[in-house]
Amino acid sequence: MNTSLRLRFLILISFIAFISLGLPDGLLGIAWPFISEKLDIPLDNLGVLLMFFVAGYLSSSLTNSKIMSKITLGWLLAFSCFFTGASLFGFAVSNQWIFLILSSYFLGSGGGAIDTSLNIFASAKFSPSVVNWLHAFYGIGATSGPLILTWLFTMGHTWQSGYFFVGSIQISLGILFLLTSKMWAVKEDKTEVKQENISYRLTLQKPMVWLSILIFFVYTGLEVSVGQWLFTLITQSRSILEESAGLWVSTFWGSLTLGRILFGFILKRSSTVKVLHLVMVGIILGAAAFLIDFSNLISFIGVFLIGFSCAPVFPSMIALVPDLFGEKFAANIIGFQISAAMIGGAILPAVSGFLTDPFGWEIIPLSFLVQAILLAFFYFFLIKNLKIKVKNF
Repeated sequence: MNTSLRLRFLILISFIAFISLGLPDGLLGIAWPFISEKLDIPLDNLGVLLMFFVAGYLSSSLTNSKIMSKITLGWLLAFSCFFTGASLFGFAVSNQWIFLILSSYFLGSGGGAIDTSLNIFASAKFSPSVVNWLHAFYGIGATSGPLILTWLFTMGHTWQSGYFFVGSIQISLGILFLLTSKMWAVKEDKTEVKQENISYRLTLQKPMVWLSILIFFVYTGLEVSVGQWLFTLITQSRSILEESAGLWVSTFWGSLTLGRILFGFILKRSSTVKVLHLVMVGIILGAAAFLIDFSNLISFIGVFLIGFSCAPVFPSMIALVPDLFGEKFAANIIGFQISAAMIGGAILPAVSGFLTDPFGWEIIPLSFLVQAILLAFFYFFLIKNLKIKVKNF
């Protein structure tokens, strides 16, 4: 196989892999009420599962370089897919809370290894445009998860069928990685110039770095909160039928994916900072519309607007790091931002869930609006204080 054809084939497999990464995230938001009932545990325990998922994700992503020194990329991707597949089967058959927690932890471990490894490979082998599409395919997976589960419901199947189905996809992908393991070999470039090694301590001495980290904490917390709590909220508090609620969740993830595709073109013609200004306002308007709940249609539009407006925030903020703080600090700062994003994605949804006990389900849409306002405030404060560095953006 010639180099060009090989690269295209690897791009195709990578797209499929990122779809598979998004599928479990889309499943949990719909399956959780049924899991909660099966195991006789409170609905707000979803936050506990998310925290263990993130713990697993961080444990594999932070040790990725050490793992890669022991085994090849192809084998790592294969074993990680087998790991995630087995964890999804664990969700389907688990009859005990502790088993479900362990399944969530190992699902995070496998997903973190796949995500980190493919991003490292893509940054070295693929063009920036391909990397951008790569992340859009995650959204396709997250959008497809609720649709698959909703379709299975209409066919008379249970939520467990969805986990078995997606788990089987992961196992199949693991076999594909195993068969193509030699194609994933990464050759070191001896002419590569080694970047200046900047300590974490020196990086964190910049006050605005902490603010940028906080932005990722709040943003990802908001995105995950909407994705995971939307189904439970509208079925428990707003009398939306389960079949329709699944479409609401798919609309959120779908609008996020659509936004990433469209903003990829828009950002070629418009300033990154101007686009971020607009979408921050859009997130607040969407959250406010969903909270006020004038009608199902207005709330539905609010959900779409939140997802669409959230789309460019994560990748655009990552892209701005070298211009905001300088190239030599970029690697450290992006690492901190991604770690903060994973932690925020666990803590903020958990806090929202715990608040439902004393305040009721409608505290969740209020938390969406509060997080949206905080996100916009932190972003505008950051840009104002670093406006000289971003004047051309």
